[in-house]
Amino acid sequence: MGKGEIKFECKMSIKKYIKQYPLVTFCFIHMCVWSLLPLLRNGVPMDSLEAIWWGKYCFWGTNKHPPLSGFPAYGIYLLFSENTKAVYFLSQICILVGFIYLYKLALKILNQHRTAVLSVMVLEGCVFYGYCSPEYNVNVMSLAIWPICAYYFYSAIIENKLKWWVFAATACGLNILNKYTGVLQLLGFSLLMMFTEEGRKCLKSYKAYVGLLVFILIIIPHLYWLLEHNFFVFEYFSTRGGKDVLASWTDHFVYPSKFLASLFFYSLGCVLLAVLFFKQKIKYQLNIQIFQSKFLFYTGICPIIFVFIGGLISGTPIKSMWGFPFLYLLGIILFSGVRENISEDVYIKMQKACYLLMFIMGIAYSLSVLFSNSPKYNLNGEQFAKSFTRKWYYHQGDSLKYVFGDVWLSSILALESIDKPKPVIWGKPHSNPWFNKADIKAYGGIIFAESLKEYAEYTENYTKVSEPQIIKFKFSNILGKSREKRYYYGFIEGE
Repeated sequence: MGKGEIKFECKMSIKKYIKQYPLVTFCFIHMCVWSLLPLLRNGVPMDSLEAIWWGKYCFWGTNKHPPLSGFPAYGIYLLFSENTKAVYFLSQICILVGFIYLYKLALKILNQHRTAVLSVMVLEGCVFYGYCSPEYNVNVMSLAIWPICAYYFYSAIIENKLKWWVFAATACGLNILNKYTGVLQLLGFSLLMMFTEEGRKCLKSYKAYVGLLVFILIIIPHLYWLLEHNFFVFEYFSTRGGKDVLASWTDHFVYPSKFLASLFFYSLGCVLLAVLFFKQKIKYQLNIQIFQSKFLFYTGICPIIFVFIGGLISGTPIKSMWGFPFLYLLGIILFSGVRENISEDVYIKMQKACYLLMFIMGIAYSLSVLFSNSPKYNLNGEQFAKSFTRKWYYHQGDSLKYVFGDVWLSSILALESIDKPKPVIWGKPHSNPWFNKADIKAYGGIIFAESLKEYAEYTENYTKVSEPQIIKFKFSNILGKSREKRYYYGFIEGE
């Protein structure tokens, strides 16, 4: 067999594999694209750095969120020889796990392989699954956990088997241990149990209560940790709402409306793909059972309604990122009304459209990195850590044990410095209870702040503090447009 024949046969084999396993191919390409593109950045995102040291130090709680997201982050950091950029790969593992469970759920609800595949692939049109996915954090972790919860909960209600209730309870417990907004999905599950015949039937069985017991056992250690530490983590949320003044009456409508508009904008690619699909003269008529439609409503739409109503009542700003996992059932909802088998031509055309959208988003992401002059995109963490470790040695003549203050710079030093100092975020020992307060004061460390006011706040609990000095970060993008960011640093000497 000649070289030309071998090449032709190989090419035909690849085409046959892609045609036979479109979802596997899609997942592989998605993984490659969104794991490699972030390597264009010099700096690893702050949330990702933070998650790594959470996994290292925080067992049952952190200073912001529950602890779960930190464990895989620290694990993959160690697996890749303490390379912080390994989190890009972890982000896509989370996305792919979510894709797999959404496909399994779609098969149960839609009963068609092709629509099940497309219900996953169209999520490439949602920026949470592409453009925003490289930044590993609790939100990206949610993209894996919410579909797992939905799949096992659906299976538990339909089949009412003990194993499904245990799996569902375990997944729901892990959801709460990842991010507190997971309770919104649980509220949707609760409504489904109360307002459907299938759900009420399960409430008459002991199996659902075994699941409830498993769920409680999983979250109790974290609840005990919160109680033991006076729920200090909620100090963080009190600063995340935005304004400190009383809301005006218009805010009660403006902020929830902005939240809905942001979700629509972030899912616009999915909507465009759906429009393309239904332009192929596909007959659309509700093709799922009443329970299945209620399941999609209570678990896919109700979490958005809960946040909207909460905004109407409180009148406080709603972060668009809080809606990160809320669109996970969008693909299944869009295809829930397809009542006929999709033709081969339409099936292939839709796959190509999904890949085209992936390409467009990939280009957009690449340009955003190349044209960025932000220090958080361009700062080389390894070089920065070496420089300030040397400064500490010159100042103190001993190994660096702690780094204080600003989350981003402290996280870089904590992970990239050869001394691996412990991060005391915001310079407050009570906000970092996993470290010994006396030990912190005994050894001191380097402190970073964004302003002189912050520097004073971070150092108020320490007696031997140096005068703040200025760090200037200045970076230029490929057009030569520069940006300067100023930070302050100093030294806290051991007592």
